[in-house]
Amino acid sequence: MSFAIDHELTVLSFENEKLSIAVKPLYSSVGSLKGYIFTQTGHRLPKEISEKSMSFDVSKTDWIVPEIFGQSVLSSVMRGTSPSVLQISSYRSQPEIFLFTDVDNGKRLYVGIKIPREWNLNGLKLQNASFHSFAYSDMVYLYTDDRLKDGMDKIFLEFGLPYGLKRKVEKDIFILAGIANFLRGSTTPFVVEQVPPYQHVVKSGETLWAIANTYGLRIADLEIANGLEDGSKLIAGTVLKLAKVRFDSSLTTVVINTMTARLALYYNGVLVRTFPVAIGKSDTTPPGVYWIVKKEVDPALYWYGEYIPPRSPINGLGTRFLQLSNPTYGIHGTTKPWEIGKRISHGCVRMLNQDVETVDALIDTGTKVIVVKNTEPFPENLENLL
Repeated sequence: MSFAIDHELTVLSFENEKLSIAVKPLYSSVGSLKGYIFTQTGHRLPKEISEKSMSFDVSKTDWIVPEIFGQSVLSSVMRGTSPSVLQISSYRSQPEIFLFTDVDNGKRLYVGIKIPREWNLNGLKLQNASFHSFAYSDMVYLYTDDRLKDGMDKIFLEFGLPYGLKRKVEKDIFILAGIANFLRGSTTPFVVEQVPPYQHVVKSGETLWAIANTYGLRIADLEIANGLEDGSKLIAGTVLKLAKVRFDSSLTTVVINTMTARLALYYNGVLVRTFPVAIGKSDTTPPGVYWIVKKEVDPALYWYGEYIPPRSPINGLGTRFLQLSNPTYGIHGTTKPWEIGKRISHGCVRMLNQDVETVDALIDTGTKVIVVKNTEPFPENLENLL
């Protein structure tokens, strides 16, 4: 049995498993509309209803059959809808977005987007840049040769989804010397290597620091391997994967010269900017290759068991802390800017707060850090590093 199309449906929003649809009667109606939806788990009544729209809980279902009832001026019951079935599983998808600056081609910025099925890209906006596009494999790429203004900014994207829904996505970015990355970077590809006994069940009152020490792991290993946003908030009974994390190569690289007390920031092997730093006394900042495994904003300082809060005048970590893969060392800000350029720390690398904030804003977690000791200037290309 088929019905005439009496109501035209448009999806207004989909947030937290709540679907709102606009209902447009295609006839002269009287009174208010009524309706429900049929789903994989049965019938559901609207959570909210107005003269021209309805909102439903659509959790645990990938499709809905709307049943809308209205009355015409001729007292007829009107119930047909278009569309008669709404497939909504694609609403739960998210686009994957990537940034890459081609430093060998005039700092051309590429925005790569893996668009979910049944989505369409309606537009992209960044400053006043003009973008061109092409598709390759399962990705859409947009690129611009326009010079971008340095500093924090946003990329705005709009997508068209089925049944009239529009989805807007904003991404914070940071631009330095014409090179763009997501603000505070992302996480570079990594390999998780589980170690015996492979799992640990968190006990009441147990800290991530204690668990890491028990198994000879870094706190950052446990946070990354288990997807923990804040390792200080553990819940008893949580099963933690015991693992070490090994990063692959990243677009960003930091080079520290302990002889000249300078730090260089590279992007895709090309020198971006250099900064003055304070380094360890004697040779307490050892040459070698490390990785940034954790980045903290306004870090607290734990000094021989004493907690020193963020931004405290006696908290020498400043406004950022970049933990190296050797947990003894890190790159951080300072509350004593006059010490920059000196050999004065216990091994960590200190920077002016505004400088470490700039580095933190551009680089990724998993950035390679190379510590050298020589009198040579930083090369323009990383491959020429002695």
